[in-house]
Amino acid sequence: MMVSTVRYLGEVLRSGIRVTRANEARRGDFIEAVRQEHHAILTAVEAGAAEEARAAARRHSQHAASRLQDADDWTETEDLDAGP
Repeated sequence: MMVSTVRYLGEVLRSGIRVTRANEARRGDFIEAVRQEHHAILTAVEAGAAEEARAAARRHSQHAASRLQDADDWTETEDLDAGP
């Protein structure tokens, strides 16, 4: 059961990474947003500011989820625009 769970989580993670890379290739604003979010996490970690790092990581996760949702919406729209 554990192996199946880890395998499933790996597939979900790989899928998210593929979508993220496709978004970044298409949207420069995504790349810059991700870089800024990662920088905020790193800066807080280097400063030893655990609560700030935690908050920055939480914001990044929330924004990443929104970007993935936007990508899903874009993909559905593109599929509709492609026609039969």
